[in-house]
Amino acid sequence: METLTRDELIVELAKDYGKRARVLGLKFEEAYDKYVKRCSVRTYENLLQQFTVGNLSDPVKIKPVLNDNEYIISAPSEDDCEDGVCKL
Repeated sequence: METLTRDELIVELAKDYGKRARVLGLKFEEAYDKYVKRCSVRTYENLLQQFTVGNLSDPVKIKPVLNDNEYIISAPSEDDCEDGVCKL
């Protein structure tokens, strides 16, 4: 992994924060701007630690934890689902 600058770390962390906030019904842009402001007072080492611990450097590493009776089913991009019921 190439070394990111402080500004690049802030942008990546703020993007991640904005995406998470959007899931909760908040506006991405507002959450992003607030987080950039919060990150601007943090040290480079602190930002890098969060970036690394959060697996943002390699999102493929993030895998959901499933119970024995749970499975992940992926649908094709042409969604075959109606009212939450998928035709398999």
